[in-house]
Amino acid sequence: MDHMFQASSSADIDQSILKSVLTNGLHPEEGPEPSLEDLERELPVVDDGQIPFGDLLSRVVQSIYAELSELAET
Repeated sequence: MDHMFQASSSADIDQSILKSVLTNGLHPEEGPEPSLEDLERELPVVDDGQIPFGDLLSRVVQSIYAELSELAET
């Protein structure tokens, strides 16, 4: 009985190795790879070093106004 078990498990191992070689290491039962969009959704949102758009726009307008005021004086 033990001999039959060893033979069948050896055959199972051989089948799994053959399947792995034929699929080039891919596991088709796991499904396709996730898309780039799916992977990007899993990334955390990082706001480090960013400022709100309203603040940026305000700073740019103030800078332009200051430069135009200087040009008007000259």
